[in-house]
Amino acid sequence: MKEFIVYISQVRRYKTLVILHFICYIFTAIFTVASIPAIIPLFEMLFMQGSSEMLQADQMPDQSVIQKLKFYFFKWLSTKDRHEGVIYVCGIIAVVFFLKNLFRYLAMYFMAPVRASIVKDTRSNLFKKMMELPISYFSEEKKGDLISRMTADVHDIEWTLLSTFESWVKDPLIIIGSLAFMLYTSAWLTLFVFILLILTAFVVGGISRTLKKKSLNAQEEFSDLISLQEESLGGLRVIKLFGAEKYMTNRFDKILQTYRNLLIQIQRRRDLAPPTSEFLGIVIVCLLMGVGSMFVFSGEMQSSVFLAFLYAFFSVIEPSKALSASYFNVQKGMAALGRINEIMDLDIKIHDKADAVSKKSFDSEIQFDNVSFYYAGAELPVLDKIQLTIRKGETVALVGASGAGKSTMVDLLARFHDVSSGSIKIDGIDIRNLKLKDLRSLMGMVTQDPILFNDTIENNIVFGINKSNAVEINQALKLSNSEEFVKDPSKGLDFIIGDRGVKLSGGQKQRLTIARALLFNPEILILDEATSALDSASERQIQEALDELLVDRTAIVIAHRLSTVMKADKIIVLKDGKIIESGTHDSLLAKRGEYFTFVSLQTLK
Repeated sequence: MKEFIVYISQVRRYKTLVILHFICYIFTAIFTVASIPAIIPLFEMLFMQGSSEMLQADQMPDQSVIQKLKFYFFKWLSTKDRHEGVIYVCGIIAVVFFLKNLFRYLAMYFMAPVRASIVKDTRSNLFKKMMELPISYFSEEKKGDLISRMTADVHDIEWTLLSTFESWVKDPLIIIGSLAFMLYTSAWLTLFVFILLILTAFVVGGISRTLKKKSLNAQEEFSDLISLQEESLGGLRVIKLFGAEKYMTNRFDKILQTYRNLLIQIQRRRDLAPPTSEFLGIVIVCLLMGVGSMFVFSGEMQSSVFLAFLYAFFSVIEPSKALSASYFNVQKGMAALGRINEIMDLDIKIHDKADAVSKKSFDSEIQFDNVSFYYAGAELPVLDKIQLTIRKGETVALVGASGAGKSTMVDLLARFHDVSSGSIKIDGIDIRNLKLKDLRSLMGMVTQDPILFNDTIENNIVFGINKSNAVEINQALKLSNSEEFVKDPSKGLDFIIGDRGVKLSGGQKQRLTIARALLFNPEILILDEATSALDSASERQIQEALDELLVDRTAIVIAHRLSTVMKADKIIVLKDGKIIESGTHDSLLAKRGEYFTFVSLQTLK
């Protein structure tokens, strides 16, 4: 409940609209309550009961303001014939109900932007948090689960917690107003009804006690559905190639069946509440009529007043049912809110220190000083006591088998992870003491898997760059050998490349990521298998461009292909997270060690 109160407290940011919403519901409650006594004159005129005594001026009551108002109203009504009086009373009732529903609509009108804004803020804050989370988090969590929290869980919050907030503003006002009239009419009957309502609420409330747990389980199953769907669409070629359609369908159906069973249990429990509350409501009405008739027959209450009391009771029933339903909504919404808060409450371990240093240039060297790194829960290190110095202007190639730690080294340099021990320094400053934005602004990276977005070619190239011009873009396209296919009449800079660049070939996608890095013009360039998706001709052309680009630029190159690394100033050979060889192409060949084996295998290819 504390989480619910904290979440709902966001309405304070929209206090003007919330105040107007509250005021309108106050007027809604006022006119709802006013509609109750408004029907008494109609009943009395129809039944010709009680009004004749009050039409005598010398019998004006002096007990209360309400009785005096009633006297003057009947006195005015006595100047009309009976049919005309009924028309006037019906007109008054219509006006009261019109104003009641007008203010009810205005209350919802003012609340609509508040609800939409809170949902928008929730999604925005959740997305910002996802952008801040470390890379390691996404290697452990399913993307589909995160998408489910962003969509289904936020939707549940909108239609449960926010609806509950409205109900908790409106319904108590109407209940209080109606109960006030009932108390004024008969305190004993009201106490009798109040006791019955408490018993009803206890019975209905018991139905929903396990709803939160079941809702949480259902949301987790739904996130599994989204995850499997996302994986299946991304790997559709492999699924079809290996004839695994039935296998994936069976997996999906199994999760879907579990989700279906949970939904049935939740829906049945929710559906049990309305008929139960309606039946108990009718029981209360029957008991109320039985007890109330005793007051009418004994002359303690006029029949028209008792009918108005019944109408007031029915005015209490509907908001009471809404408040009862809000308990279900809160249980379901709290499950969704809990899943969202799991993300929002995650500790961001990689962040700027309070005294972080700003650094806008790379001046001398990068130093890996006795660096070791373990993934969470791992017993063996991915990198073990790495000692390496990379001087400004050098091209350093990292080679070794898959899993040797090559990509981990550049990930640590960019602070996607923090070292487990040791330190990485740029110009003598530990990168953990640098501002993250400044550190990463020194680097450009081209990864093995081309990361592109469902946008235009131009927007994918200028991605993250505040200012660029046509000359710079064309130069980047030319150097990356992308100019030719971009000038194709069917494409162009405004061409939408599709999800992850699906409309482009593998080589074209990789060339665009290289163009993006070239346009960024970083002082430290990281090429992680940058030419792996290119054919031999394209690789040769890009390699020539990279040779020119890498002059007087610091570069870290990860590659399996000999042509990519043999011109490096320094080649680092990694094995099982350790540096086992270091030197130039020729010096390492002369050692006839691990690098010699690597080159021999490349030559055989």
